[in-house]
Amino acid sequence: MAASNKEMINVLERNFGYTAFRPNQEEVIEALLNDRDVFVLMPTGGGKSLCYQIPALMKEGTAVVVSPLISLMKDQVDSLVSNGISAAFLNSTLSESESADVKSRLLSGDLKVLYVAPERLMMSSMLSLLKRAKISLFAIDEAHCVSEWGHDFRPEYRKLSELREKFPNVCIAALTATATERVRRDIVHVLRLQDPVIKISSFNRPNLSYQIVEKKDVMEQLEGYIKKNRNKSGIIYCQSRDSVERLATRLNKLGFSALPYHAGLSDDKRARHQDKFIRDDVDIIVATVAFGMGIDKPDVRFVIHYDLPKNLESYYQETGRGGRDGLECECILFFSRGDWHKIRFLIEKKPSKKERDLAFQQLSQIISYCESTDCRRNVLLRYFGEDIKEPCNNCDSCFHPRTKVDNTAEAQLLLECVNQTGQRFGMSHVVDVLYGARTQKVKDMRHDKLSIHGAGKHISKNEWKRIGNELMQSGYLSVGGDKYPIVKLNPNSRKIMSGELTVELTEAPISRISKGRTVLPDNAAADTSQSAGIYVDETEDIFEDDFESENEMIGSDDYAENSGGAIVYGGKKSVLADGIDDYVKPVVTVQKTFEPEEPPVLKKEKPKTKTAVSKNIVKGKFDSALFNRLRDLRKRIATDKNLPPYIIFADTSLRQMATDFPTDENAFLKIAGVAEYKLQKYGGLFINEISDYIGEVESPTPISMNSAKKSEAVSAEVAPVENESDIAFSEDDLKKTQSLFSQGLSVSEISEIRGIPVQKIVEHLEKLIAADKIDNLDILIGSQKKEAIAEAIEKLQIEFTEKLMNSVVIEKMNVKCSEEEIRLTKALMLAEMKRKRR
Repeated sequence: MAASNKEMINVLERNFGYTAFRPNQEEVIEALLNDRDVFVLMPTGGGKSLCYQIPALMKEGTAVVVSPLISLMKDQVDSLVSNGISAAFLNSTLSESESADVKSRLLSGDLKVLYVAPERLMMSSMLSLLKRAKISLFAIDEAHCVSEWGHDFRPEYRKLSELREKFPNVCIAALTATATERVRRDIVHVLRLQDPVIKISSFNRPNLSYQIVEKKDVMEQLEGYIKKNRNKSGIIYCQSRDSVERLATRLNKLGFSALPYHAGLSDDKRARHQDKFIRDDVDIIVATVAFGMGIDKPDVRFVIHYDLPKNLESYYQETGRGGRDGLECECILFFSRGDWHKIRFLIEKKPSKKERDLAFQQLSQIISYCESTDCRRNVLLRYFGEDIKEPCNNCDSCFHPRTKVDNTAEAQLLLECVNQTGQRFGMSHVVDVLYGARTQKVKDMRHDKLSIHGAGKHISKNEWKRIGNELMQSGYLSVGGDKYPIVKLNPNSRKIMSGELTVELTEAPISRISKGRTVLPDNAAADTSQSAGIYVDETEDIFEDDFESENEMIGSDDYAENSGGAIVYGGKKSVLADGIDDYVKPVVTVQKTFEPEEPPVLKKEKPKTKTAVSKNIVKGKFDSALFNRLRDLRKRIATDKNLPPYIIFADTSLRQMATDFPTDENAFLKIAGVAEYKLQKYGGLFINEISDYIGEVESPTPISMNSAKKSEAVSAEVAPVENESDIAFSEDDLKKTQSLFSQGLSVSEISEIRGIPVQKIVEHLEKLIAADKIDNLDILIGSQKKEAIAEAIEKLQIEFTEKLMNSVVIEKMNVKCSEEEIRLTKALMLAEMKRKRR
């Protein structure tokens, strides 16, 4: 069916409360409406679900969505139903009568979206049922599970190739957030997509900051960080079940609310723990890789890897579970080369040489990422085939660029050692020889007799390892070998050895986490290569059964269909947290309770004491006190409805409410994410809460709530234009830009969607900041960088005039930043100064 852009926008606005598509969404939707197959790669939080949900609403029949996890189905269905959309799922949690009801709705044409697991979909009885129904499209979510080259291959996904033969006239959408070029080709081939429309969005998640931190005194490091981020949602990943249990117990003893999650727990307990996290009853989940694929919690503010991930794809996907709402999330990886032993131990247990070789290759890639001195984001994006030249300015390498020093003499010594040992060994052995060690291996190979033996004794072994690793990263030394990395000379190596080429390498300071942020010496990045030395054994024992893989829980209700007991994810009955006392001890400082909140929300309550608020309501300025009250209201509603809070309204919607103060239905409908159905269902409660809050303020400023278009995230008066030429992008342009900004989009994404140069978008944002409509730029500029820019401006004692050359600031700063970032930070500082003068 042909559909105009206006029709698609109308469906988006009416059912989901937004008036603008994100990049690539519109093209994918149009292709599916025209019965074209599509392959969609979008980062987590990029809007994959809308790509098939909107065609499902516009086409005749039912869209069948293949989802690998029951919890993911439940959340997706709850989200659609909360917007008044007819959706359901079929899986083992339903009773016989409930399943019969869903099937009846399918055959009657009542359902627009049906979620099923791949195992159930390919059952002959299910295929026969679908043959009797009108199917509008198949959407294969988490499509990377199709490929044996992917990090999360699932054999049951391969059987989906039969869909093309059994339903030749039904279009197929394959969607994933994680896939290399090889995996993409495999997905298209296995699913037999016919001349598909392929849309590849950037893997970049600009709101995520990346940090690699030396792994030492980890509990002390964690405690300091989490104290500064108390009451924020976070995920901590560990490799072993034992580590998960010990860490969760320790965190609770320290006064934090944390629960464990791993395959060793019963299905029921895993479900309860995950549910507690999704519903904001607990702040932190400590988990193995078994956790995360089935959640869509948008407000995870930090993701910590306590242990080394097995590969870059897993790392990207696991960090991608943070900041899905577009707001800031910190991704911290504690790194020790000793972790290499743990993963190697698991790899060597794999029965297939092909699997072992691939796993060792992936391990080498994640080690290189951790030890790289380049921009973390650029290294990650290059792995997925994106060639990004500019630094991201939102990772530890960019925040603290390291100075270069001449290491030519050291490089020549190390390369000569590689040469004399025959280019047949790894870096660890080469360093032992160079340092003069007399290990059994050195003696057995008679390398203690070489002239180079002991020539590098004046430098520590850790420093030699750092130099060697950076030579490899810089292309001055090559790495070969199938099972173990072997260092080899290359043409650049020969030029260095002959003196034709000089070598400048970075210095290596020590990093630490302190009070919530990574703290490093000036001009320094994390000393990841120095952390524990290359191939150093950890003291922790390794037990094979204690480690988990992504596929370990296949066959449990978390991952697929089976005949076991049903899991209740916010279903028909409340599940009390029996067994939680095993992990959560009574500690006075614990911030959250694990008991259901009483009383139910719909009985409106007045605060017992007057809320501490500002003396004036400033329309267009974010009010944190109101935001917290709206979050409390949302939590009470969610508890009463047995739903995760974010399904009621996302944090981004609450932030806009706490900025625009909507006190009537027309104004409330203009909030991003508020559609007609949610207005009727929840609008009155939130409007009353906002009105009550305004009434409690001692000297409220009269405000009008009637401006702004639907979903534009603006309702205050715009700053007056200075001349007639500015009118072209005054009110309407500013509102559109702020709408997209409020959805968490970057300047470049807003520029692409609106077809306006980046420079103009920056001007829009400057005007919005000056008009007090934006007072937080964490989405665009990480808080660390913003503070660094502000500090540089203050140190330079620069006057705030239009004549200020931002290049002066850039020249004087240690942190890499763009002129646009300086302009926006200056605008924030100016706005703050003006507010203080009022």
